[in-house]
Amino acid sequence: MGKDAGAGASDPAALEAQIVVAREQLAATIDAIAARVAPAAVATQAKSRVRAIVINPDGTIKHDKAVIVGGVGLMFTLFIAWRRFH
Repeated sequence: MGKDAGAGASDPAALEAQIVVAREQLAATIDAIAARVAPAAVATQAKSRVRAIVINPDGTIKHDKAVIVGGVGLMFTLFIAWRRFH
């Protein structure tokens, strides 16, 4: 190996600067992941999706979709209750 192959990697100040940048990028990535998987964020996203399915842009209810969503919710609730008690 030549002297130039690792010239930038051997400078302690350059290494420290790279570590600081990498640490900041990692912290930002972890914060973004934590925000996406937070229970409140997941619930808000789910609520927005259901509203988009069930409510028209003018604010009226799509009755056919509301019945389907309500039925799925009821079936899910009954399934959880059945699993809990059996």
